[in-house]
This record gives sequence, C-alpha cells and structure tokens, in this order.
Amino acid sequence: MKKKMVVMVVGFILLGMFAWAQKNVEVILDKEMKKLDQKLQNIEVNVNDDNGKIVVTKTLTPDSHGKIDIYEKPYIGIYLKDLTLKKARELNYNKFYGILITGIVSESPANYYRLIEDDILMEINGEKVWDEDTLDKIVAAYHIGDKVKLKIFRNGQEKTIDFMFGARDKIINENGELVDKDSDVLNVKKIHKKGKKEYSVGHGGGSWIPVWYKPDVTDINNVLSELGFKSETFSEKGFLLQGGGGKGNVGKGWFVGGMGAGYDNSETTKHEWIHFKNGIPDTAIVSRKANYKVKFGGVTLDKRFAFSEHFVGSFGFLLGGGYNSVKISQTDDNGEIPNYDFDNGGSEHLDDYYDYVSKLTLKQNFLIFQPKVMFMYHFLDWLGIRAEAGYILSYSSDGWKAKRNGESVKIENEPDSNMNGLTLSIGPWLGF
Repeated sequence: MKKKMVVMVVGFILLGMFAWAQKNVEVILDKEMKKLDQKLQNIEVNVNDDNGKIVVTKTLTPDSHGKIDIYEKPYIGIYLKDLTLKKARELNYNKFYGILITGIVSESPANYYRLIEDDILMEINGEKVWDEDTLDKIVAAYHIGDKVKLKIFRNGQEKTIDFMFGARDKIINENGELVDKDSDVLNVKKIHKKGKKEYSVGHGGGSWIPVWYKPDVTDINNVLSELGFKSETFSEKGFLLQGGGGKGNVGKGWFVGGMGAGYDNSETTKHEWIHFKNGIPDTAIVSRKANYKVKFGGVTLDKRFAFSEHFVGSFGFLLGGGYNSVKISQTDDNGEIPNYDFDNGGSEHLDDYYDYVSKLTLKQNFLIFQPKVMFMYHFLDWLGIRAEAGYILSYSSDGWKAKRNGESVKIENEPDSNMNGLTLSIGPWLGF
C-alpha cells in the first residue's frame, strides 16, 4: 500500500513538472516566434516595373552560431533591365555583357554618385555583370558601407566610378558618410541634386563637305585686269569649294579627324597680240585663259557637347596648309587645226598649225589655322545634317613664286595677299 502511494505521488510530481515544462517551453517559443515575426515584417519587397520581377531586398541568413538574423542587402538605387542587342547598338556598345540602367532613385547612392539613365553597368570591382541575377549575386557578397569601383559605359566610352553601397533608410552626407535620413546633423545633405541627363556626343563619321569661302581676291583680280581680263574675273563675294572629311571620338567629347576642300575655275578672253613675224610687226588675235585655284586642308580637333538626344554642337580648329594659284596661258590661234595624218604629218604639221603657247604660273603657299563652330542634328544613327562656320587665318613665309613656260622667274613688287576669309558650310553627315 505504501509503495502504491509513493508511486502515485511520484507520478503526480512528474506530471506536474512535465506540464510546467511544457507551458514554459510554449511561452519561450511563442516569445521567440513573435521576435522572429517582428523581424520578418521588416523584409522589403521591390517590384521592378519593367519586367515584373520581384526582388527581395532583405534576406534571412544564419550567423556562425546557427542563429537566424535579418541581413539587409546593400542598396544602389537604380531601375534596370537586361541589355538588348538593339539598345547596345543604339548606344554604340560593343561588349557582350552589362546591364542597362533605366532610372535613378532620388536620395540614393546612385543619385549621389551621378549615375544616369542609359548608363550600362559593366563591372563591380572587376566582376562582370551579365544580367540582373548576376548583379544580385555580386551585390549580396558586400555589406552596407562597402566601397567598390563600378565600371560603366556612357557616351561612347568606359568610365570607372568610386562607389559606396548604401541602405534604404540612410543617405550619404557631404563627407561621404552614411547617416540616417531623419538625422538632424547640420552637414547632412538630405536632398541630393538630381544629375543633369547626359546625352551621347556620338562616335564620329564623315561626308562630302561643301564650303562657301569668301577670301580677298582683289589683288588677283587687279593683276588679271592688267592682262586684259574683266575687273572682277573671280567673284569677290565668295565661291563654293568642294571637299570632304571625317572624324572620330577619342574620348571625353574630343574628336580628331581631317578635312580638305578646293576650288578651280577658269575665265577666257580675246587679246590683240602685237608681235614681230619675219621681222615685220604683226597683230594676231590670241586666246588668253586665267585658271584660279585655291585649296586648303589639315588635321581637325573638336570638342563636342550634346544638347539633346539628336542635337550636338562643337568648337574646334583645323591646322594645316593651303595655297593660291593663278595660271595665265596665251595661245596663238592660227585658225582651224586639221586632223593629224600619220602619212602626211611630222614636224611641219606642228610648225604650221601650233605656232606659240605662253604660260605664266603664280603660286603662294600658306600655313592655315581655322577656328570654327559646328552644329549637327541627326535624324538616324547614321544620318544627320551639319552646319559649320569658321574663319581661315593664313601665313606665308616665302611669298609668291612664279614660273614662265616652266622656268622659275623672280617676282618684283608682289602684292601682300593672303588666304584669310570666312567659311560657311552646310551639308549631310554620315555617322554620328
């Protein structure tokens, strides 16, 4: 009987202890679950509007002791989507990796470090970004406040940017430090200025270039007037040069290239040529021809600025050389010249029908410096219209050179001429 009583008492004690232990375990579990639930409520979910993909920005990760804690993913502050071949071609991007930035979140690290729409994010600390998934994996390896180097592609060139990962509830102050958004510290810049959108300045191209040129040809016309030509043989209002050129982007909006243009025109007049023939004065009507040439060309350097997606401008200069040339030829017209007959030709044929030709060539070489400004509007990636205004400044160290019938002759009392003049050009442009 006593044994049964002892067993019953021990049993009641054990049951009580079990009930007490069970209740306390439930309380402890309930308390811990509430803590865990409270942390889970802080998980943020971002829906990418471009493709509907859900991105979890806070995840649960166990620490070294196996305990679960909330880990907040480092924050960049960009809207993005995978890069298409069409978009890469529009941006002149020739790599097979990278992800397109489609927008920037205000008060974010991306805004602070001036990332902009249409930047292509290529690498983070040397790791290539292929798509959104690889970006998530790369970013997940870092912590808030970590500093990295971002390689991006913008306006036809690659750039490396120093960058610090942030957090959604923090901003970067003027000292480059992460602080809470509600901080009342005076040196905190809570509102970052929105970066001005940058447009592409293009990659380069080339085309036919017509140039309206207005040099001072007064001295040349005066010389021709003395030789029996009109007082204004060549227009002093200017004339159209034909040329061509091209240029390419060498980085930071600078373009290097070359161009050249020239003009060639002739005028004729009849002249009474008084000469001696067999010792007797004779007068013959001869044909005089004046051929005027002007050419210039050289290397160009331009700095471009993009005003909009389709409109760019630049200022720069050409450095090179050019020349003025006048050739006056006189032909004794001895009537109609018959066809040449091999059976009845020979020296006599030349003596009878080709009496005399006289030529005088005047030429002056110059060093050319041409400052200029340009504006371009492109309709397509490969086609635009270009307008340019400039002014040619010239320098000649040795003056005019002359040849008469191929032999050099000295020039005396030569005019102080130059190639200085206004240039205007408008025409198509292939490329951008």
